[in-house]
This record gives sequence, C-alpha cells and structure tokens, in this order.
Amino acid sequence: MLPALRVVAVLHALSFFLQPIMAGLFLSGQDSAIDMHATNAMILVTLCLVMTILAVLAWRRSLVSRRVFSQSLALLIFEILQVFAGVQHIMWLHIPLGVLMMGGIAQLMPELMGSKPKPAEEPTASVVAFPAAEAGE
Repeated sequence: MLPALRVVAVLHALSFFLQPIMAGLFLSGQDSAIDMHATNAMILVTLCLVMTILAVLAWRRSLVSRRVFSQSLALLIFEILQVFAGVQHIMWLHIPLGVLMMGGIAQLMPELMGSKPKPAEEPTASVVAFPAAEAGE
C-alpha cells in the first residue's frame, strides 16, 4: 500500500508541476494550452482523491503519520476549490491558491517519501544525577 501511495503522490506532484507551465503557455498566446490546463486539473483532483484514500488506509495501518493523511485531505479540498475558482475565472483566488498548494506539496513529499514513522517510545526510567537532592535532603 505504501509503494502505491508514493507512486500516486509522485504522479500528483508531477502533474501539479505542469499546471503553471500550461498556464504560462496560455498567457504566451497558445490558446490550446488552456484546455490542457483544464484537463490536467481533473487528472490532479482524481490523483489527489486516490492519494487521500491511500493515505487514510496507510495511516490506519501505521505506515505513515497522520500528517500525511491530513495534508492529502487538505490538498484535495483546496484542489476542488481551485478548479471552481478556475472555471469561474476568479483569478484573485485561483493564482494564490495554486502557490499555496505548491507549498503544501513541497511539505507533503518529504514526509511521505521518508521512512516509516517511529512508534512512540515507552517512558524510560530517568537517571538522577544527585539522588539526595531528589529526596529533599
């Protein structure tokens, strides 16, 4: 399950990286790039949905930290809002939200690609340097 989650996350990150490139192509005069941008947005949301489902399953099996699931879910919510803002041409929201999500992906990827989270350590007996001071003497 963890390998599948990582593959989907990498595909999602690569697809997300293409979005500003396609937007830039459109702004440079290539009108067909806007259709590619919109199509890729649907692919992104689908990949993020799959990533979020895999993240919750991996988290429940203690394969990843809860943070991976939380960040995946937040990205999914923001991506749905992003698509809405793009379709409605609300650029004052669409552009900054894209920048914010890029930061979210930049935080998620190292967390997800890292090793399995360490289990909580059990409390250990502490060593007291001055036992007499602890006893109030």
